[in-house]
Amino acid sequence: MSLPTLDDARHLTEWAPPLGVVSVYLRLDPSDRGGAWRTELHNGLSSVLDRGGLDHQAAAALRATAERIGERFANHERGLSRGEIGFVEVAAKPGAERWWSTHLAVDSAATAAFDERPLVAPLVCLLERGAPRGVALLSAERVRVLEWAPGHLEELHSWELSVFSGDWRERKAPRVVDPAHGQAVSSSGRDQFDSRLEENRHRFLGECSRLAARLTSERGWRQLLLFGAAEHRRELCQGLPSPGLAVEAGDADLISEPPGSLEEPIAMVVERLDAERDRELTERVLDETRGGTRGTAGRQETEAAMVETRVECLVLDATRAGASESLVRSALASGATVAAVAGAAAELLAPVEGVAALLRY
Repeated sequence: MSLPTLDDARHLTEWAPPLGVVSVYLRLDPSDRGGAWRTELHNGLSSVLDRGGLDHQAAAALRATAERIGERFANHERGLSRGEIGFVEVAAKPGAERWWSTHLAVDSAATAAFDERPLVAPLVCLLERGAPRGVALLSAERVRVLEWAPGHLEELHSWELSVFSGDWRERKAPRVVDPAHGQAVSSSGRDQFDSRLEENRHRFLGECSRLAARLTSERGWRQLLLFGAAEHRRELCQGLPSPGLAVEAGDADLISEPPGSLEEPIAMVVERLDAERDRELTERVLDETRGGTRGTAGRQETEAAMVETRVECLVLDATRAGASESLVRSALASGATVAAVAGAAAELLAPVEGVAALLRY
């Protein structure tokens, strides 16, 4: 399963079929045996068909499109996905459509929506909050790298240092029982072994750092969470391309834990880090707004700054993304980033309609 990218979202904003698009955001609960999601889909499609102001041809095409979407899920079985996202051209006969299954829990105010163009704001917020992250579990002689996203954890690599092979092998002289008939064993051999072992551990973590950096680039991770002793975290950071990429997640010793036991501690750290990021960013933007410098708050001021292409980062209440569709579209078109915040940070945005922005100038 793979989500679309932000580039996909940008392309979607440019798609405008003659009769419009039905956007579907369907949340699937793997534990739901009653099929409540089917009722939600039915209700969502019914609300789409209630749309007035259409001529006979457009209304007939919309009904045919809604029927095709319903048929797609008529025999849908509960699987591993937690969400389905789709954009379907309104047409009497099957037209263009794009579908994605995702491990992320889809959260949108509308299960189905009909408009001239795809509804992309909930998708962009989902991508921003659910972007996969790298996780590195560290010890002196072993490194495991995993990919984490909400509801999904996959181990990608495990690198291990073989410390008792080849010239690493410790060689001990026979113990001399009677010192009067020979020399006692010197500690220099052991010291040399320890020194070489430490040197090779250092090289091992350095090489793992370069491998992790390459993997981070290939997978497009915005963060690499590091779990392990402080000295091992520092060594792994040295080969990463950006200092801000690595996040020291704690000194918990998780190197030998099975994947099933890792989901909870990783999710707890991600939740804490996201809450800290959301609050720091939101407070910064609101402080800039109060100072009258590089911030705007509220829909009207932010829209005006967006028209002038002054917005560097659009900050939204993630639960109100659908109400900010035009702002998200403008952000994608102008190259601005979008930050969807939740929890206490979203509460800070409540007095300003759930919208603020950090400005370029």
